[in-house]
Amino acid sequence: MSNSRILFTCRPLSGHFDPLLSLAVAARASGHTVAFASGDPVVGQARDAGFMAFKAGAADTYRAEWAPRFPGFTELVGDAQREFFFTHIFADLELAPRAVDLESIMSAWQPDLVVHEMAELAAPLVSTARGIPYVDVGFGSLIPRALLEQAGAAAAAHWRARGLEPHPLAGVFRYLYVDPCPPALQNPEIADVSPVQSMRPAAGETQITERPTWIDELPHLRTVYVTLGTIWNTDLDVFRLVIEALHDRVNLVVTVGRQNDPAMLGPQPAGVVIRSYIPQHEVLPWCDAVVAHGGSGTVLGALAHGVPLLVVPQGADQWSNAEKIVSASAGLRLLRDQLSAGTVRDCVMALLSEPSYRQAALDIKQEISAMPSATDAIAALEALL
Repeated sequence: MSNSRILFTCRPLSGHFDPLLSLAVAARASGHTVAFASGDPVVGQARDAGFMAFKAGAADTYRAEWAPRFPGFTELVGDAQREFFFTHIFADLELAPRAVDLESIMSAWQPDLVVHEMAELAAPLVSTARGIPYVDVGFGSLIPRALLEQAGAAAAAHWRARGLEPHPLAGVFRYLYVDPCPPALQNPEIADVSPVQSMRPAAGETQITERPTWIDELPHLRTVYVTLGTIWNTDLDVFRLVIEALHDRVNLVVTVGRQNDPAMLGPQPAGVVIRSYIPQHEVLPWCDAVVAHGGSGTVLGALAHGVPLLVVPQGADQWSNAEKIVSASAGLRLLRDQLSAGTVRDCVMALLSEPSYRQAALDIKQEISAMPSATDAIAALEALL
């Protein structure tokens, strides 16, 4: 039904807000009243996009508070680090204060439907307690069931505290899962999830951008985009290593993150452009390869433009994403102990010289293009109202 109230809720990071935004815009265009609940700076980003937004849970600075309590978590790799985040952080530390805020917000605002991203685990709990249906939105490939079972065990005490029987998967997959992952990168466990609504990822939405004049002024024939995303970008030595490896071969467009000063990397040759931030859609159409951390937004953005990747995982789900890129033949991977100027140079030159990588990326681009839009997906949400 139209003119329902839909509350979108997410962790306070762009990588968790962005996957919800196109769906929220489509819901608003379909006549629904839409609001967001998150911490800063996402509250401001939602308001800038024209939405009502409530503060719920900690801000993005919360990591600086809890990190000293878990020394060594950044050294964990692969599934071990993902387990740490889903159990200690998402299903416990972040869940508790966000659930209190969501209870107050839902009591006052009275949503008919709640939409949350898969790392925001307070929404299933509070929605269940209030008898409100909710939708799970992925931000990449499906999270493995074993990991969600661990999150469910970690969240169980919070469910019991509200008189609820704990859900084995922390509450997800009860109503509808919105899947933004193209088939070539998908976890085969998706076959066991029902119902599922496929939706083109936000990074795959076509945005017409004129070619920047500054790219035309760069000296080399080919251009490589280098990013470590918005969170896992603190190791400036990775940027230095990539620049050392490639500056004399290709143009490099490097984004170091808003919290870093490009000047920290020092003077650069003419073919190297370093900025704090450039929207992906402004640079990816003009790139021949990407060197990146492997965050879902960057991976899906690159592949939506048919650009192969060299993934250098730094944390979170990036090792899993790197494995899927390699399995799909759309790129290569270098782990921490494999990184050197020589290995980076060899991998990137392989991406540029061997057509199979570009073709695999173009094949995934076609998969993404064929996925339903957010507007198409709204009908599945409305069926829950």
